[in-house]
Amino acid sequence: MVPRWKQRLGGVFMFLLGGAATGWTWYTALNKGYYYTKASMLFPAFCILGIGLIVFPGYKEERLARGEDISQLSGSQLLTPRWWVILVISLVVGFGNFLLLSTR
Repeated sequence: MVPRWKQRLGGVFMFLLGGAATGWTWYTALNKGYYYTKASMLFPAFCILGIGLIVFPGYKEERLARGEDISQLSGSQLLTPRWWVILVISLVVGFGNFLLLSTR
């Protein structure tokens, strides 16, 4: 299991990278007239996932803290309801950013 401080550090890295790349995407769209579609969706989502890691423990740690057996779970089965909400919010933010850029 990864220590909580390492998860938060990773979350800070994801947040900063996602935020900086989102800013860069907006800069190129407004000043140079182009943007990358995938970057306009992925980096804001990356930023939100980073915030989730800073604020909340990881999904595995959350399940283990509740005493659940995760030995038979893999992939998306490991996600808790909280992390499903964070994932959906990050995808909505990413798609919303793309829509804002495409209508400018």
